[in-house]
Amino acid sequence: MESALTITEPTKDDLIAALSWQVEAGADEALWDEPSFAHAVTMRLSDVINPESKDTAPIKQPVSAAPAMPAQGEESAPQPASEAPAPATSLAQIQTLEALKQAMADFDKCDLKRTASHLVFSDGNPAAKIMVIGEAPGRDEDRVGLPFVGKAGQMLDHMLASIGLSRDDVYITNILPWRPPGNRTPTSEEIAMMRPFVARHIQLISPDVIFAVGGTSAKSLLQVSDGIMKLRGKRFDLSLPSDNDGPEARYPLLPSLHPAYLLRAPHHKALAFKDLLALRQLARTTRAS
Repeated sequence: MESALTITEPTKDDLIAALSWQVEAGADEALWDEPSFAHAVTMRLSDVINPESKDTAPIKQPVSAAPAMPAQGEESAPQPASEAPAPATSLAQIQTLEALKQAMADFDKCDLKRTASHLVFSDGNPAAKIMVIGEAPGRDEDRVGLPFVGKAGQMLDHMLASIGLSRDDVYITNILPWRPPGNRTPTSEEIAMMRPFVARHIQLISPDVIFAVGGTSAKSLLQVSDGIMKLRGKRFDLSLPSDNDGPEARYPLLPSLHPAYLLRAPHHKALAFKDLLALRQLARTTRAS
């Protein structure tokens, strides 16, 4: 069903916020003859996140289908994306973020743990209804033990500020809690191995909206192979099992560009700002309903 919500003419605050973000992020010259964000704030919300699109069907993401771990000394076969090794403690029994963090710290099946300095669990407000999910920690995050603290983190702060938010208004985590060596792209096996933890993380936070930044984050959550440029600008519903055997919980999910990518490709910040406006509108709508 098409949303009746619209994003109409840009307000003065919208325009100032967009310009401030560009300046604070380091833009010092015009890239186009006309403001690139003008169309972003006048288009219909249904054009930005269209729940009727064939690309927005609910995505089922089971968390309990995990095979038994091999006996000591046995070599485990490569795991398909939907069959990740289970942690020692059943994730369904974990009821707090602190317990989940401890379960991840105790999980020894992921080799990334051996080369990382710190487990990078989360930052922000656990009571927030917007959950930002990135890809994996970088060098600064691995050193400090918090997500998005380097230059990409500063960009994320500018992005949030452009729609009137701060870290106190969101909850931030990553698909992987450990830094891949040399900041390499995570492997499909590493992503599949940690996916049950991510799903439980989402269940515990129970956000109104998930903002998945970066291709690795969006593709991992949705279990699709499409690139981020095809995924962004659409709304998806991520379905996860409930704790009480009731109906599956559905979490609206908006994919967007990773802040680190915007540092390399500032001409795409107009697309990110469009996604941020959709995030703000969807968060307000979901909270009010």
